[in-house]
Amino acid sequence: MKRCALLLVCCRVADAQAVAMRLVRRVATTDAASKFKSMQANARVIKNYRHKFLDTLTASIKAKFDNHLVENEHDMLGFIEGLGFIYKDIIRIKDDVEPLFPADYEIFAQLVKTYHRLLNESIRKVVELAPEAKVLLELHAWIKEYRPSMKELEIPNAWLQPPLLDGKSQELIEDYVKLIVTKLDEWTVNLMKEETGKFTWRTKEPEQSEDGQFGMEGVVDFFHIVNQQCDLALDSNQGAVLGRVVTECSKVMRRSQQQWLQVVADESRAQVEKKPEEVPGGLVEYVIALANDQLKSADYAEALSARLEPLVSDKYKTIISQNLNEAIDGYLDVAKQCTSSLVAFVFNDVKTATARLLTAPWYTEALMPQIIETMRDYMSDYQAHLNPSIFEILVEDLLDAFLIAYLTALRRAPTRSLRMPTAIDLVKSDIDSAFEFFATHKQPQELQLNFEVLNMVVSMLSASSSMVFMDYWTFAKIHGPNLPFVEAILRARDDFDRVQVGEIMDTLKRKVKEEGIGEPAEPTIMVCLIICSHRLSLTIQVKVQASSAGLLANLTNFAGTYAPGLTSNIGNYKPSKLAENISIDRYKPSLLASNLAERLR
Repeated sequence: MKRCALLLVCCRVADAQAVAMRLVRRVATTDAASKFKSMQANARVIKNYRHKFLDTLTASIKAKFDNHLVENEHDMLGFIEGLGFIYKDIIRIKDDVEPLFPADYEIFAQLVKTYHRLLNESIRKVVELAPEAKVLLELHAWIKEYRPSMKELEIPNAWLQPPLLDGKSQELIEDYVKLIVTKLDEWTVNLMKEETGKFTWRTKEPEQSEDGQFGMEGVVDFFHIVNQQCDLALDSNQGAVLGRVVTECSKVMRRSQQQWLQVVADESRAQVEKKPEEVPGGLVEYVIALANDQLKSADYAEALSARLEPLVSDKYKTIISQNLNEAIDGYLDVAKQCTSSLVAFVFNDVKTATARLLTAPWYTEALMPQIIETMRDYMSDYQAHLNPSIFEILVEDLLDAFLIAYLTALRRAPTRSLRMPTAIDLVKSDIDSAFEFFATHKQPQELQLNFEVLNMVVSMLSASSSMVFMDYWTFAKIHGPNLPFVEAILRARDDFDRVQVGEIMDTLKRKVKEEGIGEPAEPTIMVCLIICSHRLSLTIQVKVQASSAGLLANLTNFAGTYAPGLTSNIGNYKPSKLAENISIDRYKPSLLASNLAERLR
């Protein structure tokens, strides 16, 4: 290199002399020129080695970049990692090459600019190859560190123009997110196609764990993919990147949840409306499996949130928490839809018996034992294969559905059809049988609160005309006026004529107005049935028990099953909007995974 530099300097001097002589000869007279025989130097060919030398160096550097790219064409991460040779070469040029050349050569600046330009070209080639997501993140991180590294080498920013990728390296993140979304969509579509196919065709039983719980395989696979993408985003050391990835993952989760809601609704409807031979068997087992999977998914999402939130600033912690909590709520919504369907299956099997309650056959047929035994059989299977937390919710849903069914039967009892006092004894027997059954799944002390409404109704049914108001007052203070319902059950008594019922109702209406009895501060399970037309079409006005936020969502599914002829005005309610519609506080964010069952309630 020293000899080369010396040769360049000598050639540079000779070239300068030749150029000077040519210039003198061009402007001088013939006589003057003849006096300088040295002017014959104009015959020397100008070598111009300086430019040729720089061109050769540029070609050498370009070859180095090209070879590095070719050697790593199947390993772009290796290409990025190997770019460190740039810094080593620049240090070598500064220490060993620059001192050999005159200052006006600016050899160091020339070569640094060449490295920068060729680096930019190489990076563009890599981006054009549409590499995998991890490569985009690594490339973005490398470019982010490029200028600080060059600054440490005391390289002026003016030599590093234009910026790498024209200063649009952040677009690599956008490309990365788009790639993640595309890949997640592809994976999820394929996974959901397989999982919903199993659910719909039901050619074999779902997977069963050691403790007997049904489930499907897709949950573990999906969250393995999600965690991989989040770990990849963490490698970028950018909270914004992680926030974007979590947001997109949450969107994918919500789309799959909506798909499951539709599949469960369609299959459950077919199970109820079609003949048994027209639908594949095993829907109950697969609904149980899906419910278990949804709680497992919510648990995984909660664990993911707990893992990621401490790693980012408050700004991105909020984004992660909000998106994953929405996803968790979505999983719990699907689980609630599953429990609604499981309860609907029970009441579909007893719809004939529930339709005959408090009608003429009720006095001679063992309707309640039939209903209880059917519920017992179903609940035995449910308990054996459901997650215990979901089973607890199912018990509450089934209890709500039973109470609504029985209150509906009381409301629908024909005028003067209740043979007193026999009817009272039968109602009490029904209540005792139901209480005994539900006490096998819920503490009797807690169960008393649920059955309180039926006991109050029995008190009103068995009270004398002069004492109805006292029992009604106790009922109204807790459940509100509910005058149409009270009038209906009083008219069903065969020991009260129309005049008596009219007088009682006039008294009750007056007292309600005088005492200002309004709706209860806390919603209860009481259902008011109002006569809407001469066809006796009934509209349900629902007030929901605060301890069971799923009741309102379930009622839409159950109404046609256990209360034929009812037209519900709650059909537009969606599970995810349930709590807002009934003024119950929504699930709290950032709960531990162990609290998921409480959120499901």
